[in-house]
Amino acid sequence: MSFCLSELYLWSLKNTLHVGDEDLGVHHYHEKKEPAPYPEYGFLEERQQLAESRGFPWVLKNKRPEKLRDNLMELEELMQSSECVLSKWKNKYVCQLLFSSGVLVSISLSGPQLEKVVIDRTLVGKLISNPISDAVFTDTFIIVSFLKENKLCFIQFAKKTASPDINKHLEKLSSLDLKISYIDIPGPKGRHLSHHLALNCVQDLAICWWPVPEDDVWPWTPISSEKDRANMVLLGCANNRLEVLSYIRTEGDIFDAGFSVTQPYQVYTVEQSTNPESEPMADSCIYECSRSRLQCVSVTKIPLSSRVISCARNLAEDKLVLGCEDSSVILYEAHRRVTLLAQAELLPALIRWHPTGCIFVVSNNQGELQIFDMALSPIKIQLVAEELSPRTTLQCNKHFEVSSSLVDMRWAVPSGTNDSTDIHNLLFLRFNGGPLGVMHFKLGAVSKGQLGPVELVSQYLRYGEVDEAIGILSCMNWNTAGQPCFACMSAIVNHLLRQKLTAEKEEEPSEAFLFRGM
Repeated sequence: MSFCLSELYLWSLKNTLHVGDEDLGVHHYHEKKEPAPYPEYGFLEERQQLAESRGFPWVLKNKRPEKLRDNLMELEELMQSSECVLSKWKNKYVCQLLFSSGVLVSISLSGPQLEKVVIDRTLVGKLISNPISDAVFTDTFIIVSFLKENKLCFIQFAKKTASPDINKHLEKLSSLDLKISYIDIPGPKGRHLSHHLALNCVQDLAICWWPVPEDDVWPWTPISSEKDRANMVLLGCANNRLEVLSYIRTEGDIFDAGFSVTQPYQVYTVEQSTNPESEPMADSCIYECSRSRLQCVSVTKIPLSSRVISCARNLAEDKLVLGCEDSSVILYEAHRRVTLLAQAELLPALIRWHPTGCIFVVSNNQGELQIFDMALSPIKIQLVAEELSPRTTLQCNKHFEVSSSLVDMRWAVPSGTNDSTDIHNLLFLRFNGGPLGVMHFKLGAVSKGQLGPVELVSQYLRYGEVDEAIGILSCMNWNTAGQPCFACMSAIVNHLLRQKLTAEKEEEPSEAFLFRGM
């Protein structure tokens, strides 16, 4: 039976966490001379020795200038008192948090462990409107949107970072000599709207979009203003300035939008709509940015059993996963133009693809996780423990004394190069009000830490799960990934040829060869 082995690292000093002596796969930080909760039969000292022997700090150091322990305590207080509006990976070493007040927190990591926490209050009090709704960051500028106003803030850096190691160096914004300006954007006035931002890969275009409420009622006016009814704005951010290029009102209500990873002037959206029978649909749309305008060039309508509540595209942009209110998970494959359906064991409030596009993680708001492969086969998961007991779902919040909802999860970002040795084994978790942490997936030395289709097919075949292996092959694209496809097909056929011949086994090689032409 194939399953994912992982460890949960919670970056917290609070004593409200429930981590028992048997929870070998759950780690958090401790205070000096922390008393054992059950000294009669506990193994706190033994657990400390085990953790430190593996290189995991039991007590955080508080040496200057980092003062890691104090900064983590301040971050935990900030998580309790202020709303975090954005969490993202800056690179594979640093993740960042932005709070509605303008506080920016950068967290430097060494594997799954904290190395440095920098709390930057440079923007606090410098912005004309609070709270912040969203933001995008580059090495030369920041764009900020607001919840209560149709304005965008453009923050330029007059100085560049002087760090020799830009990946791990955490420089405060105050050292970059900020130049702040504002522009007005179209859209309904006098409303609190979540203005979302997205930036293209060459950093010369951005979009600002917002969902329209279901009970949207427009006041009567003699002439309806298209500017007031807009829900997506195209922005130019080249030549050290931010400007509105055009705006549109989409056919459906935008649920998610962003630029293509490979085509910098294409915008991908997921829009909610209904068919003539008033049944829910999801429209996967592609907009072309041409001559400073947005034009819809493609619409794919995906039938749903209930309304969509989450979605995610893989990095190759040929697969779209939709999570629905009835806990169904729908996978649309663009290269085959087929739709697959599975039922999750939880409400899919969050969906995140692994960077390799081989698996994706689904989570509900209660911090329960479930894993599917690219063919919608569920994969069991287990934390490191003495006993083998993989389960369909993993409950993270059972270790919290006070229930906290999971509001975001992010895989560590690829390095930006075509380095096939990059290891993506960290899934960042952010709970409302804290704590923060990562899920560290133990991918093994045999696969060299990789989790692609070839590695997953090999794992399936190792445990005799031939149908799941063929399912992976069926969802791969021979036109764009010919070598991995051939490797998977060869592994499946070689495995089957070693088996005792039966009528059922006789059909399976033909299935594997059948998918060669897809």
